Amino acid sequence: MKARIIIGANYGDEGKGTVVATYTSKSTNVLNVLTNGGAQRGHSILTKDGNITFQHFGSGTYHGADSYYSRFYILNPMQFVMEYDSLIVKPQHIYRDKLCRWSTPYDSMANLISEELQDRQCSCGMGIWNTIKRYNSCPTTSFDEFIAMDDSNKIKYLYSIRTYYENSLPIPDNWKSTWSSPNIATHFINDCYFMFNLTTVKDLKTLSYNEIIFENGQGLLLCDTGKDTYDTTPSNTGIKYSLELLKDLEVSDITAHYVTRPYLTRHGDGYLDQEINRKYISSSVNEDRTNQYNKNQGEFRFGLLDVSSLHNRIAADAKSIKYELEVTHCDEMDRITEFKQVFGKVNTYDTPLIL
Repeated sequence: MKARIIIGANYGDEGKGTVVATYTSKSTNVLNVLTNGGAQRGHSILTKDGNITFQHFGSGTYHGADSYYSRFYILNPMQFVMEYDSLIVKPQHIYRDKLCRWSTPYDSMANLISEELQDRQCSCGMGIWNTIKRYNSCPTTSFDEFIAMDDSNKIKYLYSIRTYYENSLPIPDNWKSTWSSPNIATHFINDCYFMFNLTTVKDLKTLSYNEIIFENGQGLLLCDTGKDTYDTTPSNTGIKYSLELLKDLEVSDITAHYVTRPYLTRHGDGYLDQEINRKYISSSVNEDRTNQYNKNQGEFRFGLLDVSSLHNRIAADAKSIKYELEVTHCDEMDRITEFKQVFGKVNTYDTPLIL
C-alpha cells in the first residue's frame, strides 16, 4: 500500500483539493483520510459538473475515493447531512474512528457569537475551537454513546452543552430566539441519526486499499502554537498526525506533498506576511473563483511568498520523510525556475484545472 500526505504549506487555500483529486484520479481503490481539523476546511476542485467544495468529505470523492475520519478530525453531523445530499458522486464507504470528537449546534453558534461580540472575522463558524475547549473543560460523551441514549436524554445532554456556554458567554438579543429554539436540538438529533446510519466505525489498520491519501486541513502557518491564539487553528497542520496514524499500517511507500501557490493567501483577520494587493503580485492573479467573500471569514487577502522561508518550514515539518512540492496557480505567476532551484523536482498545476 502507498501513502500520500497532502499538506498546505502556508495559511490554507493553497489548492490541496486539486492535488488530492489529481492523485486520486490516477489511482484506483483509494481511501481518503480526513486527517485533522473539521468541517471548517473548504477544499475545491473544478469538474465538468462545475466547482465542488469538500468540507466533510475527501476531495477524492468525485473520483471514487472512500472517506475516513481520523481520531484527529471533528465530526459535524449538520454539515455532513448538507454536504452528503449535495454530492454528485457519493463515496461507497464512509468510515470513522470511534474516538472522533463531534460538534453540536451550540458549539457553532457560540463560535459565531464570540466572533460577533469581538467584531472579528477569523473563523468559519464551525465551532472547532469551542468544541475542543468544551471537551477539555467538562464531561463529554462519544458520538456512539450519544446515539445510544433515548431521545429525552439526548435533549438533556444537548441542553447541558447549551448551559455550559450560557455560563460564560452573553447571548445577544438578536441570537436569543435561535439559541433557545427547541427545534435546534431535535433537528440536530435527526442529523446525528443520518450520519450514524451512513458511517461505519473502523480501525484504520483493518482497511485494505491500494492507496491511502491523507488530506490535511489548513496550512503550516496556521499550526497550533499552544497559545490559543485567535488566528491559528487548534490542530497540528503538518505531518505529525498522519505519521501517528501510519504507525500500525503496512505501508511500503510514504510521500508527503506540500502544496503552495506562487504567492501567499489568507482569509479574514490575522497576520499575513508581506501582504499586498493582488494586482501588484502579478497582472495574471485574478479574483479567486473558489474563495469568494463570506461574512464569517472576511476578505480573501494576498501576500508575497518567500521561497527560502517556504523551504525552511517544509523541511522542518517533513524531517526524514521524502516529500514533493506541489505548486498550483502556475499560470498566474511564473516562478517555476525559482522553485526548482530550491526544491529540485516541482509538480505544477494551472488554474482553472478541470479534473
